[in-house]
Amino acid sequence: MKGFVSTPSSTTRFSEVFESRNLIAELIRRDFNVRYKQTGLGVLWAIINPGVNILLYLFVFGLLVRLPTPEYNAPYAAVLISAILFWNLFSTSMLTASDALINNMHLVTKVYFPRLSLCIASVFVALIDFLIAFIVFVPLALLYHVDISLIRLLLLIPCIIITLMLGCGFGCAMAILKLKYRDIRHILPLITQVIFFASPIVYTLSIVPEQYKIFYSFNPITGIVMMSRWAILGGAPIDLTMLTYSLISAFVVMCLGVIYFVKNDRSVADYE
Repeated sequence: MKGFVSTPSSTTRFSEVFESRNLIAELIRRDFNVRYKQTGLGVLWAIINPGVNILLYLFVFGLLVRLPTPEYNAPYAAVLISAILFWNLFSTSMLTASDALINNMHLVTKVYFPRLSLCIASVFVALIDFLIAFIVFVPLALLYHVDISLIRLLLLIPCIIITLMLGCGFGCAMAILKLKYRDIRHILPLITQVIFFASPIVYTLSIVPEQYKIFYSFNPITGIVMMSRWAILGGAPIDLTMLTYSLISAFVVMCLGVIYFVKNDRSVADYE
């Protein structure tokens, strides 16, 4: 691999991560392609998989299950998918980043390089998956007469950035904790499920009783979901308070997660 430009030090310097950008690009290419290695259709599966999933959502929740979503001028299936896309971006970036060290111990124990590069590469692979799924979703949404506005879609950019910050922060912290405490490997999927159902993904915030909405305001996923739905579907206005909290929370989580990772990444080989 190209990009091993660093020399060992007590802690990873952030300049080393930038200097290892060629390595990160190579890791992204490797992680993305390895999933489709020795398959007949190759990388076409990157389009087929999200395409089939979206079609199933549209069929089941668009034709068989029609839940009311009065705050959005769109069918429930589109309301659901617009949130699922960002949930998958968060959960995939977090889970793959949390496995980045474990899955690459053969590299970590043999040569020095900024270990943070592994987590960053995992997050960008999740972003590629998201972009492919979104590109597949847009024409199908238009077939369902979803009022997609190019101007509103620009607001998806901050949504993506906030989501990646959250996923990267949690993923970096979990990558270290998974090595130190093996039980985390089993606990993390359970925590992910709790966060999923505690976020307005399969339902909208309008059906949540008023006395419980205060708890949703402390969930950074809530602001992301509400903004992404408005950007894609229009309808319900954005709650700027929740969005601001999501941004601040994501920034804090990313900083704490990365700092914790950097302070511990030199000792990861001890947990092999």
